[in-house]
Amino acid sequence: MIRVPRLGFCLLLTIACLGAVACRLRRPDTAPTRMIEPQLLEPQLPEPARQVTKVPNAAAVRLLDTQARGHIGRRVLHQQPDGELTEDSVWRWSSAPDRYLDTALRIEVASSPAIRLVDAGRAPALAATLLVWDLESAGGTRLVGAVEFQITGTDRVVHTQVVRASEPVSAELPGDLAASAGRLLRRLASEGLKGVANER
Repeated sequence: MIRVPRLGFCLLLTIACLGAVACRLRRPDTAPTRMIEPQLLEPQLPEPARQVTKVPNAAAVRLLDTQARGHIGRRVLHQQPDGELTEDSVWRWSSAPDRYLDTALRIEVASSPAIRLVDAGRAPALAATLLVWDLESAGGTRLVGAVEFQITGTDRVVHTQVVRASEPVSAELPGDLAASAGRLLRRLASEGLKGVANER
């Protein structure tokens, strides 16, 4: 009598183990993600770093905020001919694009003798919002960016300027997307800061 339940238990345990092994789920095939980082600084020959001398009446500006529209994340976006945005299944930005815009603004301020960055409440404040940042394929692949700059003067009057630009990109990603993104960010930042200098 004792051998039958023990034999039945061993048989049941063997069936359960075989069933567990047979029911193992396969992992879905996923494409590995790859990172792209915009090349904000052009490669240069080694030479001594030189300081940009600011002019005495350089426009003082306080960088208030740099942000992006909610749909602009780390995924590389493609705009379809019908206007729909789709996310790239493989490529991602290594950080959010508005962080790169913030860095590009700081680089442009540092290289411009006519503008200096201050941290004073009495200085005009600059806020930048990245509105568009995607790849358009109509008439060749181009990286398109648009930034809204809001300049709040010392008199608390807000002036808004939208800067839009694009850069050609080789058709096969990643191609020269990193270099194109760096050039585009620097151009957007430069145009926005020209607006700051003109508001004086």
